Amino acid sequence: MPPRVFVQMEAFDIHSPIHRISVDQFHRMIDAGVFADGDRVELIDGEMRDMSPIGPPHGGSTNSLTMIFAPPLAGVAIVSVRGPLVLDDGTEVYPDLMVLKQRDDRYARSNPTAEDVLLLVEVADTSLALDTGVKLAKYARAGIRRYWVADIPHRTLHDYRDPDRFGQRYRQLHSLREGLLDILIEGIEIRVETAELFPG
Repeated sequence: MPPRVFVQMEAFDIHSPIHRISVDQFHRMIDAGVFADGDRVELIDGEMRDMSPIGPPHGGSTNSLTMIFAPPLAGVAIVSVRGPLVLDDGTEVYPDLMVLKQRDDRYARSNPTAEDVLLLVEVADTSLALDTGVKLAKYARAGIRRYWVADIPHRTLHDYRDPDRFGQRYRQLHSLREGLLDILIEGIEIRVETAELFPG
């Protein structure tokens, strides 16, 4: 009987390595016209991700949020709709709505960072898993103090508070399907009727 031969196979990674880019590189690609008009792309942890299309329910909820926050905060804070937010060297996202600290240049000299955000809102239609998963962890780690998710499929507003920057989560969550929610921004109390966020 011939002797047995044992061959030791070296372990190897079957997955291709990911090439990550920085926010600066991302901006250079935008300036160079790499993306077609209408492309909606975010950068998360150095990876470019296509953003979900904006359907009528998504657009309606975003319009409702703008109508709720923009009038009472005029001259006190800046309401940004789908504007850029830099979280770290490899992450630039475009939340559906942000309430930002007032700044004379209206953020023309540099994009806002987490320290500028008073409230951040994502409207979730097909993006609920991303908004309550990867993005939630990024926002908590960055120290975003108040994070809302307008959950269109369930017509529910999820109100995340008290970020745990090390645990990448929020310590408090209040979910409302109906009723009123009060929020104090720069000394101005704004009352939000949950049903107004889900028109139609």
